[in-house]
This record gives sequence, structure tokens and C-alpha cells, in this order.
Amino acid sequence: MRLLSLRLRAFGPFAAEQVIDFERLASSGLFLLEGPTGAGKSTILDAVTFALYGGLAGESSSDDRLCSHFADSSVEPSVRCEFSLRGVTYRVERIPEHTRPKKRGDGFTTEAARVHLERLDGGRWVSISANKAEVGAAITEAVGLNRDQFTQVMLLPQGEFARFLRAGDDDRRAVLTRLFGTGLYDRVTAELDRCRAEALKTRQEARQGITVAVSAAAEAAGLDEGERAALIALTGPERGVRFKQTADDLADAVATAADAMTSAQARLTQAVAAAEQAKRAADLMSRLTQALARLAEHEATRASYERDRSILSAARRADPIAPLIASLAEAETTEQAALVAVSEAVPEAGQSQATPARLAELAGAAADAATRAERDAAGLSHLAEAEEGLAAQQAALAVREQSEQEAVSKVAELARLREGLPARIAGLAGRCEQARQAAAGLEAARVRLDAAERQRTGAVRAAELHAEAETARSAMLAAVEAHLAAFERHNALTQARLAGIAAELAGTLLDGAPCPVCGSGEHPSPAAAREDSVSPADVARAAQQRDRAEAARRAAEAQHERLAREEAAAIAVSDGVAAADLQAQVQALTLEITVAGQAHAEAASCEAELAAARARLESSADELRLAEGVAAARRAEAVAARTALEGARADIARAAEGYPSVAARQRALREAATRHRATAEGLGRLGQARAAAAKARDQAELQAHTRGFADAAQAAAAVLDAVGQETLSKRVDTWSASMAALTAAATADDLSGLAPEGADAVRQAAAEAERERLAAAEADRSARSAHDKAAGRKARFGTCLAEVQRAEAGYDDLVEATDEVIRLAGLAKGVEGHRRVALTTYVLRHWFAQVVAAANVRLSAMSSGRYELRRTDVGESRRERSGLTLAVVDRYTGEERSPASLSGGETFYTSLALALGLADVVKAESGGVDLDTLFIDEGFGSLDSQTLDQVMAVIDELRERGRVVGIVSHVADLKDRVPERLEVRRLADGSSAVRVVA
Repeated sequence: MRLLSLRLRAFGPFAAEQVIDFERLASSGLFLLEGPTGAGKSTILDAVTFALYGGLAGESSSDDRLCSHFADSSVEPSVRCEFSLRGVTYRVERIPEHTRPKKRGDGFTTEAARVHLERLDGGRWVSISANKAEVGAAITEAVGLNRDQFTQVMLLPQGEFARFLRAGDDDRRAVLTRLFGTGLYDRVTAELDRCRAEALKTRQEARQGITVAVSAAAEAAGLDEGERAALIALTGPERGVRFKQTADDLADAVATAADAMTSAQARLTQAVAAAEQAKRAADLMSRLTQALARLAEHEATRASYERDRSILSAARRADPIAPLIASLAEAETTEQAALVAVSEAVPEAGQSQATPARLAELAGAAADAATRAERDAAGLSHLAEAEEGLAAQQAALAVREQSEQEAVSKVAELARLREGLPARIAGLAGRCEQARQAAAGLEAARVRLDAAERQRTGAVRAAELHAEAETARSAMLAAVEAHLAAFERHNALTQARLAGIAAELAGTLLDGAPCPVCGSGEHPSPAAAREDSVSPADVARAAQQRDRAEAARRAAEAQHERLAREEAAAIAVSDGVAAADLQAQVQALTLEITVAGQAHAEAASCEAELAAARARLESSADELRLAEGVAAARRAEAVAARTALEGARADIARAAEGYPSVAARQRALREAATRHRATAEGLGRLGQARAAAAKARDQAELQAHTRGFADAAQAAAAVLDAVGQETLSKRVDTWSASMAALTAAATADDLSGLAPEGADAVRQAAAEAERERLAAAEADRSARSAHDKAAGRKARFGTCLAEVQRAEAGYDDLVEATDEVIRLAGLAKGVEGHRRVALTTYVLRHWFAQVVAAANVRLSAMSSGRYELRRTDVGESRRERSGLTLAVVDRYTGEERSPASLSGGETFYTSLALALGLADVVKAESGGVDLDTLFIDEGFGSLDSQTLDQVMAVIDELRERGRVVGIVSHVADLKDRVPERLEVRRLADGSSAVRVVA
């Protein structure tokens, strides 16, 4: 993946739109991203990460850095990044969530985050997706890295890889887990642990099942609680013996119960026959006495029978006049309802002289009153509408009065502002002059500081190189001696080889074959091999050792010569001045530059304020005149609105006529019209109902006299509906039929000859026979129950015993089936086995070992072969012995050191080597992803010039392998080393801007 361009707008400290052409910066494969602290260098990296993944680089980054505080709120923040991947060019644009002014009204509204991913196809951009989830998945799949891996591989953030170097095992485990994704192994371990817990639980349940089955068998056998507990505590074979004894005892109990049941059955048969004979005699006597009692009881109800016959006869005579009586009742009910409806409004309607004609007259008067009320209510409609608009008029007047007050306040404010501006301008002019004088020596102090820092660096480097040169001289002398020894050994072996060549040739002679030296076919006395003979392989190995020793000698001589030259150059740079003196000079100059820089910033800020104050003074006069005109116009509008409101209120008060409002008076008139209208209609209905009731009453009286009744009321009392008559008729007929049936029952043939006086003796004999039958039945039931109980206990015991055997066999099978998964779970969690290492830890060890190996390749170059990283299992606790602990091997002393003991510069290049190694391994583990652009954020300021050379050599190697490397730093020396630069600078308003120098 190669970055092509980046466009920022209202993002972080960048208010105006910034465009970065990475293609120009990448011409040499190396560029510098530089600028003062806080100017926004890291924001460039944040923007790249945000464009691709929708988040910022680094765990500590906060989303409040997305939207620029320097840009106008109406400017939409956005980041657009173009990049190429395997020959395909993509463009992704993201707009973070932000607030903007509302299009209508005051205040702000929140805009949701948006994203758009495009691909360049045939010279035009083709849309891929605008869905956040789809874009995120597409970029992660195309790049081959998630955001954490991307920031660890492409954006090596400031301080992150140093923390990884010095981190504890838990923190380092968290980073490696996040980068390499051990979720699969964690899930495997968790699944095995779940299976183990389930297996143990199943075993426990199976053991509990055996206990339950044994307890059930003991209970089925009738054992008490103590015997059951003792049985459960026995072993399997002991329980088997105990169960065999119990089964024999249960079989004997069943046989004894069967004999008792046979005797009880014989006694029951005799008692049943005697009880049945006595019951038949008692039943006949009971029938006779009951029939005589029912006959006497029925005869006692004859008076009620005669009364029902009389009522039924009168009802049948009243049947023809029932409709007239019903019509009379209905007419009277209607009349009463109509009277109740109007009696409160017109009391006269209930008096006797209120004839139908008088009621019609009263109804007409009520209708006229309703018409007048409706007409008056309609005449108030326009004033009611005006009354509803009073609140709006009042609100409009309040708005105009508020507007008038605001205009007057603005006039006063502008007047006060103009009065204070001259004094403020004079004060700002004085401050600006003072600040310019204090900042006059800034550039000269910077030049002196650069010279002093170069001298100090040279002095420190000269002292370091003197010790290194002495060590290199000793190494050179040792290499010369080793080379001479290897040369002499090779010569000695060569001479010995030549001396023994004759014996070697003699060893190849065959009888009859010509000699390769003399050509003879006979070999009478071939040379014998010597005990110290030398083979060609011995000579070749000595030659290789000689050549290696010579190469080592040359390297040592070159190293010594290089260090001597560098020491002389460092002494020349320092001019022979001591490093301590130069350090004091640098500190004094630094303080001077700080003070002058603050004065320079103060001058720029003060000049901007002065210009703004002068411009404000010029524009305030026009603003004041305009504000006075606006105030006069708004005052006139308020007076007109107030006059119109007062006139409307006066008209409405006159129309209300004592009511709270015109609307209240209008409602009262309409309610009165409704009441008058209802009264007229009710009086009309009352007159009609009263005439109809009089007519119905005359007809009913005439028919009642004709049917033999004294009046209509007596006829109405005799009326029964069809259901009532049918009920009386059935009651009369039923009484007669019952009398005949009861008489027949008391004189039946099978009851003849029985004397009711002997009924008690018959009943006593039947009761005695029944008691004997019940006693025999109870004895039979007891015997059967005892037999069934004994047989059931035996059967249940057999069933439970089979269940015990199945439970024990199932538990044995379960133990055998779950042994393997329990052991595998223990191995995966690291609680079993010889080494007791968890599966995830084992995998992380493997990857971490690859990271350390890849890091050591570059660390050797950066440290001139001095340092090497080593993964160790040493630690005080088991967690610290997880294999993720780092140690630093010092080749100069042969000792191991903690990473925390490294100096600042050593920590930087060691951390950088580890980060590059981590990037290589992550890249390989992610399928060999292609990341052609790499950023390294800060840390170069801690390196001396020689170490900086070595680190830059490693970075040059990355560049030669096709990567584009961007160094994020404010170290001044890097400007001389790296011509291509992306400069980030602060502007006068506090925002930042970028410039490509290539």
C-alpha cells in the first residue's frame, strides 16, 4: 500500500484546506515531517488512520481532535486520502460527526458521520460503497490489517514502541494478542474448559444418580433413614450382598400375605349372601311406609290446588281485554315521561287545567324565545373572533417593544465602545513597541545556539570515540595475530600434504593398471601412508580459516581507522572546548531564545489586536448612525401597535355586557336557545301523550264491565300472560295426576300382607347383616392391601435394583468417555502436563520469538553489534515465566540487562528495531501485505551523530527495499540529511498549515 495524497479541511489544528502530495515527497524514498511541538505533525498520521479506519492513531487519541476549533462552524470538516494497492488506486473520504448552524433559525444541529470509498477505473472514479460498515470491512480486507495492526506496522507512533520494549508481561501480552489475534486459541481453550466443566458436572450428576438410585431401592425395600445411609456408604460389591438378602426377605413376606388373603375372601362370601336377603325384606317394608307417607303429604296441599283453579278461571275471562289494558299502561307511561321532561322548565304543565290546547300555546312561546336567542348570538360572532386575536396582538406588541429596547441598548453599547477605543489603541501601540524591542535579538541568538550545540556534540562525541578507538585498536592487534596464526597453519598443512602425496597416489594403484606417474603396470614397492597424513579437505578448511581471519583483520583495521578519523573530526568540531563549558553556554542561549521567542509571539499578537482596534474605531461611527435610525423606526411601530390593541379591548368590553368575555355571552345565548327549543318540543309531546291516554282509559273501562269485572283496574289485576296460565294449568293437572299415582303405589300387589307396625324389627335385622358384611369386606381389603403392598414393594425393589446397576454401569462408561477431554482442557489451560504452558501463551511465545529474531537483525546494525534482544522465561512468578519477558544481551560485557537500564538513545534505537521486527512479523502473519509507506514518529533527538548514522543506514535499507519512509521529528540535523520535507507551521491565528518541500 502506497499513500498518494491527503487532503484535510477543518481537521485538528488545520482550519483551511491542506493538500499533501506524497508522490512528490516519495521521490527519493525518504522524507521528513517536521515542525514545532504542537503544530500538528501527529495530526497528519491521525488523518491517514481516520480516513482509512474511521479512528485515530494511538490508544490515547481522542475524537475531540477531529473537528478544528479554528475553522468557522459553517465549514464541514473532512479528510480525503488517495492510495494505491497492488496496482489499483482508491480514494476514501470521511466526514466526522460535527455540529453546524441551523439553516433556519438560531442554534446548531448535529451532522452524522459519513464515508465514501471509490476506485479509479479507466480514468474515472467508480463508487464502491458509502456504508460505514461496508467501507471499514472492504479496507480491512484489501489492506490485510485492522486499525491496531495498521498503526503498529505503518504508523510507528511516538512512545508506543518504547512502552512495548519496557512493558511487563501482561501489557506485552495484550499488545501481541491484539496484533496477532489469538481469539481462535482463546476460544479453543474456553471451549475445552467448558467441555471439562460439563464433563465434571456430568460425572457429579452420574454419581448423584447412583446415590439417588440406591436411596430409592432402600426406600422401596422399606428401610429406615439410618439403614438407607449405611447402605449408601457401602461399596458396590457390599451393596450387592445386602440387596440379595433384602430380596429374599421381601419374597417371604409376599407368601405370608397370600395365605391371609385366602381366608378373608371365604368369610366375605358368606356375609354378602346374608346381607342381600335381609336387605330385600327391608326394602319392601320401606316402600310401603314411604308410599303411605307421601300420600298423606299430598292430600295436605288440596287448599292450594283449589286456589290455583280459581285464579286460572279469572285469567281466562280477562284474556280478551288484556291488549286494551296494555295500551292504557303504555299511554300513561308516555304521558308521565313527557311531563317529567318539561315540569322543571314549565311547572304549569303538571296542573289539571293544562289542557292539550294550553300546552300548544306554551310550546309556541318557547319556540319564539329560542329564535331570539339564536339571532343575538349570531350578531356577536365578529367580536368573538376579534377577542380571540387579542393574545396575538399583545404578543406582537411585546415583540415590537422588545425590539425597540434592543435597538436602544445597541445604540448605547456602540456609544460606550467608541468612547473606550482611543485609550485601548494607545495602550496596544505601547505594548507592541516593547515586544518588538525584546524580540530583536532572536535570530542572532539562534545562530549562536546552533554553533554551540554543534561544538557540544563534537566534544561529547570525541570523548566517546576515544574509548571506542582504543577498543578497536586492541581488536585490530588481536585480528592481526589471528590472521598470522591461520596463515602459518595453512602453509604447514600444505607442506605436509605435498610430503604425503606419494602415499596417496599409491593408495589408488591396482594390479595390472598403469601407474599415473611412471606408466608401469607393476608396483613392487608402493609408498606407505604416514600416521600424520593431511587430506585435501584439511588443507581446504585451513584455507577458509585463513581467509576468514584475513577478512576479520581488514574489518578491524578499517574500524580502527574509521574511529580515528571520526575522533579527529569531532575534536575539530568542538575547537578543543570542554563539553561542560559548552553545555552551560547552550543552556544560557536556550533561555535567551525562549525569552525572545515569547516576546516575538507577543509582538505578533499585539499587532493583530492593534489593527483590529483601529478598524473597529473606523467602522463604529457608521454602525452607530445605522443603529439610531433602526431604534427610531422600531419605536414608531411599537406606538402604532399599542393604539390598535387599546381600541380593540374597548369594543370587546362593551359587547360582553357583564359577561367575562364576548365568547362567554355568545355561549350563554346559544345554550338558552337550545333549552327553549327543547322545552317547545317537550310540551308538544306532552299534549299528544295526554290525549292518547284519555282515549285508551275510556275503551278499557267499557270492556271490563262487559266481562264481569267491576272496573279496568280489577280486570288488569286478573290478567295473566300465556306463560303464567300455562304454569297454573300444569300445576293443577300435576296435582291430580300425582294423587292417582300415590294411591296406586300404596296399594301395589307385592306389598299386600305387610304390616307397617313391624318395620323397625325388619330394619334392625338388615342393619345387623350389613355390619357383618362390612366387617368381612374390611378384613378382605386389609388382607389384599397387605398382599399388594408386599408384592409392590418386591416389584419396586427389583426395578430400583436394576436402576442402580444401570447407574453404576453408566458412571463407569462416562468416566472412560470424559477422561480425554478433561486432560486436554488441563493442557490447554496450562494446569496439567510437564511444562504447564497455556495454549494461547504457547502461540504468543512462537510469534514473540519471531519478532525478537527479526528485531535483532536491525538492532545489530544500529548498535554496531553490541546489543541483542533475548526472550526469557526467567521471573519471580509463574505469570512472569510465560516466555514474554525481554532481556538485553550486552556483547561488550557478556551480561544480560533489563531494557529499563538502557539510555535514552539506546532505548530509542532498540525500540525502533523491535517495532520494525514486529511490523515485519505482523506483515507476514497477515498474508504478506504490501505497505510501501512507513512513518516513524519522534525519538531521533536522543541519538548522537554516530548512532544517528547507524539508524539512518537501517532506514536507508528500508528505502532501498522499495519502502517510502517518513520521519516525524523536529531534530534540526535531520533537515540537512533529508532534503524532501513536509513542513508544519503555526499561523498567526493559532491554526496550522503544511508545505511540501521537494
